[in-house]
Amino acid sequence: MRLIDSHVHFPVGLVAESEDDPWLKKEKERWLQAWNFPKPVPIDDFDELSMLWYKEAEDQNIDKIVFVTAKGNENMLKLVLSHPDRFIGYAHHDPSAKDAAQELEDCIKKGLKGYKILGPKVSIPLNDRSLYPVWEVANAYEIPVLIHFGIMGAAGGIAHHVNINPLIIHDVAKQFKKIKFIIPHFGCGYLFETLNLSWACPNVYVDTSGSNQWMRWMPYEVNLQTLFRKYRETIGAERIIFGTDSSWFPRGFCKPYLDEQLRSMVYVGYSEDEIDRVLYKNIAVLLGLVG
Repeated sequence: MRLIDSHVHFPVGLVAESEDDPWLKKEKERWLQAWNFPKPVPIDDFDELSMLWYKEAEDQNIDKIVFVTAKGNENMLKLVLSHPDRFIGYAHHDPSAKDAAQELEDCIKKGLKGYKILGPKVSIPLNDRSLYPVWEVANAYEIPVLIHFGIMGAAGGIAHHVNINPLIIHDVAKQFKKIKFIIPHFGCGYLFETLNLSWACPNVYVDTSGSNQWMRWMPYEVNLQTLFRKYRETIGAERIIFGTDSSWFPRGFCKPYLDEQLRSMVYVGYSEDEIDRVLYKNIAVLLGLVG
């Protein structure tokens, strides 16, 4: 089984969080218990973390790991240069910041392969004309742009924002057709909107990453089988991309997410070729690893 994990965070600078609110604390502890995950252990040594992730890739037979954040673009460049045979990195900075377009172009020229944006962290609408220089750079280099929409964070996170709905990039995706926009976590609660966006824009993809616990908060029943079936019916398996949202240790690569997703694809009736597309080929094509 060929495998590329398209959505991993490099946990340098991870800080152990404490929660005072009893409900929030209980919810976060329940999530760890539900997946039988150990508590995160901060590791400050960059090289140690890099080697731990390299070993994870080897042990789990992961062909490539795509890191979407690393606490700064300089860290990301250092990371991918440490193990270029396994690691791929995206730029990650605020697209509304001064010189954001130039920074993105510089990162691409230095070897980064995509761009990660947290929609609810950007203060102006993502379809604002002031951001067009960023889209023009991404379009010129034909890189994937991964944008988090929907609820962000665990219990107590962001649930309302001008950029929380993926339809905010409808006109942007229509105009900049060489950008491959990737919406992670199946839209993270904005299922109807993500399905509509991807139906209207052939350059919009979805990734499968995370626990997708947002399914619990929907006003109707949703499960992974439903998601894999609905997206295949709408856009085909060719625009669904596997990811885990892995980051911290001692958990490392989150194989339970892979197992749950693989089981769901099998039960929905995905062919071996479709499963290979989701787990490997689709992101490999977007990143230029295969033709």
